[in-house]
Amino acid sequence: MRVLLVDDEPLQRLLLMRALAPLGVEVGEARNGREALDLLQEKPFHLVLTDLHMPVMDGLELTQALKAQDPLLPVILLTADREREVRLKGLQVGADDFLNRPVDLSELRLRVKGHLERRRLQEELEELEKTLLVLVRAVEAKDAYTAGHGERVARYALFGAEELSASPEELKDLRMGALLHDIGKVGIPDHILRGDHPLTEAERAYIRRHPVLGDEILRPLKAHPRLRPYVRWHHERPDGSGYPDGLREVPLLVQVLSAADIYDALTSGRAYRAPLKGEEALEVLEKEAREGRLSQEAVWALRSGLVRKRALGPR
Repeated sequence: MRVLLVDDEPLQRLLLMRALAPLGVEVGEARNGREALDLLQEKPFHLVLTDLHMPVMDGLELTQALKAQDPLLPVILLTADREREVRLKGLQVGADDFLNRPVDLSELRLRVKGHLERRRLQEELEELEKTLLVLVRAVEAKDAYTAGHGERVARYALFGAEELSASPEELKDLRMGALLHDIGKVGIPDHILRGDHPLTEAERAYIRRHPVLGDEILRPLKAHPRLRPYVRWHHERPDGSGYPDGLREVPLLVQVLSAADIYDALTSGRAYRAPLKGEEALEVLEKEAREGRLSQEAVWALRSGLVRKRALGPR
């Protein structure tokens, strides 16, 4: 892990570098914010520890510039100013933490260690997310008709969820759940998945296993409890006719995903039929809702979101 230390005082930089040595991190040095930004162009750092008062570019300007480039990069401001105004300005530009001068070196090490650990975990999750999305795209690549399906379903589902005033955290989980909702299909043979021949009952049963397979694939993730409803239950129906668990109480945002999934399937072309227009697909969804197989509120939210975003129509 690499820490960038930004301070115009050489002795202060030396003191802080020695204090960080027990952590076993690589430390880069800069005398002001401009030098720090130049160094970050050369190689990435996992945390920035910066003084507040410096020539050329001070700590507040640097923090603002860093957060514009990478909002998740941890930035700790070192300051002798204890006034509330200074800390408020730091928070406004995105500072993650503050340390008062003179610096308690033990506290410094603990704060830096904590932020670096969170950064490491975040990067690991990003890599895992990328790997999972590669798997999803590999599934979609098996059939030209499903290319981009996950991204489109996520976009439509978010349109609907916004109409229901979902929180930012719910939107984030919904987006990832929608992208991954068909990941279980990675375990289904290509000749079944393509559906270019009439499927036998055994083959249909195999396809219906994909929500359970997807649930098992995501089980090791820390986010599994939040993503599980979207992956396992996106084929559940309020009348109990869905699968794999035959639920009747299906979370509303999962039903929004279900509606978005069907909408994309209907408005996408297949070998055996032309795509429906957006209004035609919504009429199908509304009929399903009237007959109890979809939530009327979810279908209304999807329609409202698509209209608001001017996204009706075939892809």
